[in-house]
Amino acid sequence: MKIRFERPRSIRGQLVALLLLALALVQCLSVWLFIKERSDSILATLAKDGTSRVLTVANALEAAPGDRHSAIMQAAESLDFRLSIDRSALSDAPGADPLSFPSAHIRSVLAASPQRSVRLALIEGEAMAALPTGLSHDEDDDPYQLAVSASLRDGRWLNARIDTGGPPLQWAWPALASMLLTGAAVIAVVWVLVGRISRPLQQLAENAERLGRGGAVQPMGGSGPDEVRRLATAFDDMSDRLTRLLAERATMLAALGHDLRSPITAMRLRLEMVDEEETRERMGNCLDEMQTLVESALALARGAGTAEPMVRVDLGRMLGHLVDELREAGGDASASITDDVIVEARQASLKRAVRNIAENAIRYGGQAWITLLRSEDRALIIIEDNGPGIPVQERERVFEPFVRLETSRSRDTGGSGLGLAISKMVVESNGGSLTAEDARNGGARFVVSLPVNAPGLSGISCSAGLS
Repeated sequence: MKIRFERPRSIRGQLVALLLLALALVQCLSVWLFIKERSDSILATLAKDGTSRVLTVANALEAAPGDRHSAIMQAAESLDFRLSIDRSALSDAPGADPLSFPSAHIRSVLAASPQRSVRLALIEGEAMAALPTGLSHDEDDDPYQLAVSASLRDGRWLNARIDTGGPPLQWAWPALASMLLTGAAVIAVVWVLVGRISRPLQQLAENAERLGRGGAVQPMGGSGPDEVRRLATAFDDMSDRLTRLLAERATMLAALGHDLRSPITAMRLRLEMVDEEETRERMGNCLDEMQTLVESALALARGAGTAEPMVRVDLGRMLGHLVDELREAGGDASASITDDVIVEARQASLKRAVRNIAENAIRYGGQAWITLLRSEDRALIIIEDNGPGIPVQERERVFEPFVRLETSRSRDTGGSGLGLAISKMVVESNGGSLTAEDARNGGARFVVSLPVNAPGLSGISCSAGLS
């Protein structure tokens, strides 16, 4: 099984991960330096003590008759200190690693016997098997041995093998435990402190998403550090002003459209009193244009409104109902539902937005193919037609209000060019996006992308088709 590690996405996770990495690197370096210094100190101490004992035994051997040498050596030996007299220095054995760093520690000891040559080396591993007779490696011996060799007057060498107690880099478990506890304490403190920052920031992100979707924003209040509280307060003020501005705009458009209907109706009544045919026709065309603008303003106001609550919408059932309604109206529409997808959205306005796109596909392309599928955490509603398509350079402009692409769309269809603009506004108010692409058959392809899991929305379920 392959294990995959992903980079943390939250500020708390990233900060803790970086801190853990930095602590691990620093602690590893500190432990290595501590263990190396500890091992060097142990070897230096063993080397100084061993050299002193070897020199003492060498002086005693040269001052005593030959039949006493064995007794002197036995008396000087211990469990971790073995002696032998050989023709060669044990420190020169194959595989021995000469030691030079303890020389400063044993200089005072060597000064007592300046006529002798003293050599030190560390022997390990396979070099044990090549030790001279009398110094063979026992099973209970440490794998690392310190060799101290002192020259005798007759040309032979007094060799001592000293157990070091383990490898040169011996683990210092108390120090390691202390470092681990320090790291755990630092991580715990950082976890709590970052939590005081990340929680308000997470709430701020959720409020920003709610505001973008037209939902109600919960005031954050004062929590976290001063900088975060100031940011939360500024966001609350901004959201209040923006909400009021949008509400005032929608109200103004609706009021203008409503108030203009009365004078237009009155003018139509007066138009009937005009006797001249040509004048009456021209004035009627002007009133028709004004009526179209009024209806467009009202449609734009309805599209910008966000009074409808957010509910859980079964997109498969909603699109199924929509296709049935389009067919009943005489349109050629079909749906392909590949996944069961539930989203949080304003169902009535979302259905109107998809209807606008599908009706455009039927009007300009002859047929509308609607496909619903899920891609990771997004729901995709794809509407394709068999029409002339949309030029690449016009795919952004087609969503602007009052824009009609007459080069590729019929001039006889009417309309004010607000359908796609309103659809895009509605889709974005539901936290989604609307884009135009090329269809597989060469026509136009519109993709509505909606978030599957949106934070902080109601749990009301609504799966029936609304028109």
